[in-house]
Amino acid sequence: MLRTRFSVVLVAVALMALAGVSHATDPVLTGIYFDVFCKVHFSGAQSEPEIYKAYGNDLKVADDGIWHYISENSAVFGWDSNLPAKTYVAYGPMPNVYYWMTPISDANHFEHLHYLRNLQPNTTYHYQLVTIDERVQIVRSEDRSFTTKRLENPILVPGIMQGPPYVLDKPNATYIVTQDIKADSTAFNITGDGVTLDLGGHTVTYNEKPGDPDPTTSERLYGWSASQGPCGIRTADGKKEIHIVNGTIQQGAGNGTSKPAGYYPVYLYRPQDTEVAGLTVVYAGSQVSGIIVHNGHDGTRVHHNVIWDRGTDLYDRHRGSEAVAFDSAKEVTQSLKCDHNLIKRTRHRGIVASEKTEIFNNEIYIDGYATNSFGIMYGKQGGAEKLAIHHNRVYGTGFHPIGIGCRDACSDVQVFANYIQMQGTTEEWRWEGGEGGGDKDAITKSGIYPVNGIRLQAPKDNIHHFDNVIVVKGSGMGCMMRGLWLVPDAGIGKNIDFRNNRVKVVAEDPFAYGFAVSAGGHGGVAASPSITLEGNVIQSNIVNVQFGDNYGQGGPYLFIGNTFTKLGTDSRYHTIRMGWREQKGDTYGHRFENSTFEGDASFDSVSFDGLATGKYGFSVAWDLDIRTEAGAKVSIKNKLGKVIYTGTVSAKGELVVSLTEYTLDPEAKNILTPHKVTIEKGAKHVTREVKVDKSQTLIIPL
Repeated sequence: MLRTRFSVVLVAVALMALAGVSHATDPVLTGIYFDVFCKVHFSGAQSEPEIYKAYGNDLKVADDGIWHYISENSAVFGWDSNLPAKTYVAYGPMPNVYYWMTPISDANHFEHLHYLRNLQPNTTYHYQLVTIDERVQIVRSEDRSFTTKRLENPILVPGIMQGPPYVLDKPNATYIVTQDIKADSTAFNITGDGVTLDLGGHTVTYNEKPGDPDPTTSERLYGWSASQGPCGIRTADGKKEIHIVNGTIQQGAGNGTSKPAGYYPVYLYRPQDTEVAGLTVVYAGSQVSGIIVHNGHDGTRVHHNVIWDRGTDLYDRHRGSEAVAFDSAKEVTQSLKCDHNLIKRTRHRGIVASEKTEIFNNEIYIDGYATNSFGIMYGKQGGAEKLAIHHNRVYGTGFHPIGIGCRDACSDVQVFANYIQMQGTTEEWRWEGGEGGGDKDAITKSGIYPVNGIRLQAPKDNIHHFDNVIVVKGSGMGCMMRGLWLVPDAGIGKNIDFRNNRVKVVAEDPFAYGFAVSAGGHGGVAASPSITLEGNVIQSNIVNVQFGDNYGQGGPYLFIGNTFTKLGTDSRYHTIRMGWREQKGDTYGHRFENSTFEGDASFDSVSFDGLATGKYGFSVAWDLDIRTEAGAKVSIKNKLGKVIYTGTVSAKGELVVSLTEYTLDPEAKNILTPHKVTIEKGAKHVTREVKVDKSQTLIIPL
């Protein structure tokens, strides 16, 4: 009977996943539903060709991504693969003789973590890392070996220690957990410098009893947030050279709510030269976050962990719920690092970083349950700077998920070589309010909450997005999608660009809608373009570029050398749309230079959708490469006889000028070519007429 009931649950959950509908709040059902959803939409590379374009067809494992920690009776290995795959570790007592193996991972991932348990101290083992993709391509590492430790004076936990909570206060000591531990409230407090907490491959459960008091809480030691409720592991203020490794920390049956704070699995308070690595972190309580780094200092790193958020509830979406919250101190001189983590699920945000942080090689799955659910969110109130976000893989669905995005006023940011895939579903009102940010139009179920690839909000200076791949697909009534979501404001700075990215947005049925690039804004239209999009491949079966949407209108934008591709045969398709559904708002002055079209995309496929009283328009331009004598003077007039360029030919005898073919607005297409090009040098004088309707070279001998 039990097997029959569970089978019925699985079938029901599978149907919900296919339809994109879930109201599950039970952690078990939530996990089952999301696992099924991911296997349908995200598992493997064969269902999305862009993965192979980004990472190649052949399965590979790079040595520089392999990490391990070796203990006395256990070890943990982490590595990554260029394609999603299942993995295990084979190991044994002799070269190429592997008697044992870790469990094979249950899903295809890029990031892999395996525990080897029940080992003997001071013993050499041979092992092989095995990686298998969905096509059964197999990569086996060469035979390697490690030798387990036998430490002179490890402190065994529980041993003779009092607790839990256990207080780890001996400087430079290694504490090794020797059995699974259940703590009614907090499990570990680290108060000494140089402490290594080695979980020994075991599982530590905290918050096992609801409301159980924590006798060791201290706001002076652990800070306000970590003192408002029990935590799994927390460090005292400013501790240095802490290492927390090798095992599982999970929230127990108490399932406490982080209100006003507390209940975190791992909380580091102003750490320095500290790492959290090789952990599996599991939690489900309302508003609970996973690993918190509060005011991290130099040398802080969170890496090679698996984080699994099994909850759905949060009461304040502005405060948020994060798998990893990475807040750097003002005094940081070196970038903090967050890398090689597998976030199997987050209800709201995967990684949140303030500034001076490098976030790379993480794999993140968003199951959004509130507005502004992010895979990676960077920035802080008042602005942030010096972030590098690269080589991450982000997947997402649910309520208003965003692959990678920022808070206002960021500068000096590089976002590159990331893969983002989002799946929109039937409109589902998971977020209907809460403290500090109930959305009125979510409560009334009247708003629009799209799935989004990359969001750039109110940028300042020197923000560069390049070599990223963004894929957004969706189906179902009310589903809306954005690939790039660009929202500059009046305070926008300089040097902001998107280069050599691939953006793909696909409506999978007649009900879904979206656009590959949402070029919006706040604060009106500026005098000249401040965001450049160059060399990108922009693909969609609905809309390639949408100027202005429900969130705002603005600009202008400069497009240079982009390829616009129409996919499929959807009758709703337009290459460009301007304005938003009869709403008032200006969006004009945009410029397209040297564009390429594929699959029937074209500048003839344009729709003006905003309120008629708004101002809309863009220009189409092409490069004219002039070849003549070095030092010659050049003057160019458009069809109206207006001089639109004067300049001098370079020492190489070359001059490239971008010339406008026409402007387009709701009233007319204003042709500005042919152009007259006049070349002068000394007594020599030549004028040529040229029709500028494509990029071309003009050779004018004198």
